[in-house]
Amino acid sequence: MTTGQMRLPGVDPRHQLRPSAERAAPAFWVHRIRILRELATGEDYVIRDVQLRRGLNIVWAAPHSAGADNALFRDGVAGHTAGKTTFCRLVRHVLGDGGLAPDGVKRRIRSKLPNAWIAAEVFVDDVRWAVARPLGIGHRSFCLRDHTIDDVADATMARQDYHEFLRALAQCTTDGLTSTRFPSIDKAVGWEHVLPWLVRDQECRFADFLEWRHSSSGSEAPALNVDERQFLVRTVLGLISDKEPAELRRNAQLLVDKKEAERLEPLLQHQAEAELRRLSSELGEELPLTSTALFGSAARAELARRRAALEKRRVSLEEEDRREALRIALEDARKHEGALEESLKGVRERLEGVKAVTADLAGEGLEEALASLPPPRDFCNVLLSEAREKACPLAIGRPIDLGAKRSEHAAADELAANRALVAGLERTVERVEGQIQAAEHATNSARRAYLGANTAYAEAQSKLQDARSKLKQLDSLVDAAEGAAEAATAKADTVKQLVREVEDSYARQDKIREAQRAAIHGFSKCYDYIMRALIGNEVTARVETSGRSLSLAVEERGDRHSAAIATLKLLAFDLAAIVWSIEGEGLFPRFLVHDGPREADMAHDVYERLFFFAHELEKCFGEKEPGFQYIITTTTAPPDKFIEHDAPWLRLRLSGLPANERFLRQDL
Repeated sequence: MTTGQMRLPGVDPRHQLRPSAERAAPAFWVHRIRILRELATGEDYVIRDVQLRRGLNIVWAAPHSAGADNALFRDGVAGHTAGKTTFCRLVRHVLGDGGLAPDGVKRRIRSKLPNAWIAAEVFVDDVRWAVARPLGIGHRSFCLRDHTIDDVADATMARQDYHEFLRALAQCTTDGLTSTRFPSIDKAVGWEHVLPWLVRDQECRFADFLEWRHSSSGSEAPALNVDERQFLVRTVLGLISDKEPAELRRNAQLLVDKKEAERLEPLLQHQAEAELRRLSSELGEELPLTSTALFGSAARAELARRRAALEKRRVSLEEEDRREALRIALEDARKHEGALEESLKGVRERLEGVKAVTADLAGEGLEEALASLPPPRDFCNVLLSEAREKACPLAIGRPIDLGAKRSEHAAADELAANRALVAGLERTVERVEGQIQAAEHATNSARRAYLGANTAYAEAQSKLQDARSKLKQLDSLVDAAEGAAEAATAKADTVKQLVREVEDSYARQDKIREAQRAAIHGFSKCYDYIMRALIGNEVTARVETSGRSLSLAVEERGDRHSAAIATLKLLAFDLAAIVWSIEGEGLFPRFLVHDGPREADMAHDVYERLFFFAHELEKCFGEKEPGFQYIITTTTAPPDKFIEHDAPWLRLRLSGLPANERFLRQDL
């Protein structure tokens, strides 16, 4: 039987399964699980060692048969407390789930087995990995590439960080997705997001195909909302285009931008109106509304008029400025006053000298006194004898001998002449002092006039500057009002544009999804095929799309709803994901664990068909190993052929009684 034309014999001859030649093996599969009391070598340390296979793997915890003597108060929990769920949780713990078990169970495990480890041998993209994780506290998980599970207890091995194993899982599962980021949160899709789907919480009761983790399970898997889980399912199944996430992110950003624009537009309009009221109050007149084109021109025309009036005031002030003339007049008054004071000083010096000479005329020192008198102010202060020595033209020919001069005049004449000179000098002093007083008054008047002109000019300049600043503020107010009005208008236009862009984005999404409907239709046919295989050809099943969401429907003379149907829809959906991947579509890793799926009063014969289907799916691979791994735990007995002594599918048989037959071989 070739891989190009493989059937599921005895299930639906009309459906042909064509496994992809490039997908001979699942992305990863678990070959062995081993629980160790301590990380040490030897059978004494092994609590449980389970070898698994590719294809169907059954973990069966059979209840004690009541037989003919069934009665009240007989044991009835043996199959339900054997450790099936613990086995499933430890499998997913090995694969990266941080929640070993609910807190109560975790404490009991660590109390009874404080040094225990779980080891596993996992094939990832056909590469063998040995992985070990502690069940207790105080140790770090690690992995060994290209080694077997027997090597984990060998302390001489070069142990790698456990995250190397997780990176290998991500590379063969999520790294190849065409849509690698959640559009709503712009976060990368990681292996930790996919794992919960592959190993669901038993507490979710198989009620909804998108419910993977229950709040009571103690799982540390990242929480995803419904939209994010919908996106994850679609991208793993290849039912979403790589263009769609970009469009979804663009759409999400458009909605954010639209909401922000709608928030800002009324605020900007209010700001524009407030600026208009303030400007009208400052200008003292009503202005057109900021929303009209007349507002800016009217406001700026008024400001231009005021600016022109201000310029006239400035020109007038400069033309009437007398400060320079008054400064020159003040300088002239100061110079005149200074000249008079200098003249008065000379006269007073002459007067003092003449008085001294006059007082000494009657004495013997007359000659010396006369010789020491300073010359009149009409001459320099240099002694006549010194002037003659230096050939001064004014001194040449003048007598230097006071004795000779005195011989020409009588002493009485000298005395009278000096007294007359004193009187004349005193009158001169009085006259010059009067002139100085008048000059001081003139200087003070000139100073007051100059200072007054300076003060008036500075005050006028200050008023002009204040007026200029006011006009500048009003200019800014006009700019602010216009800017706010323009921004408000722009925001309103932006809102309209964004509304159009959002609508266009939805239209583009519809077109992208239209291109994906063929793939969705193919997956829907696969899902329909499996549902018919499980509950009969009279039903019709389909995967429906609504916007960004998938939903499952089953019809038989109308839409069918019940707890059993809900569980079957979920199981068929997961199995369809395996079949879809086997045929080369999507990137579902073809690893799946269903923990106790016989829920909600599912009929026994329908439940048995899960095992038949998995068996028929194995046959499609002929002599080769199956290209998937499906682990199912059950308390209900599988069909006899699957639990016969030499049957390969029963990988582990458990019981709640005695304790040694529980998964961890003790009561917890």
